[in-house]
Amino acid sequence: MPTDETRRVLKVFGVAVTAYEDAVDKGASAEELRKADAEVRTRLEEVTALIESLRAKKR
Repeated sequence: MPTDETRRVLKVFGVAVTAYEDAVDKGASAEELRKADAEVRTRLEEVTALIESLRAKKR
């Protein structure tokens, strides 16, 4: 069963990806796209860290 932390990490990742997609679709400035991209990368690192911690528990 997913924990609250898992739900939180996945939710903020989804929000970041959606915001990036919206920025691309609206033809946002290069600076806006860079910020949105950076947010997605940061959140992806959180998701990756979560996966690694789950793998470590499995061992």
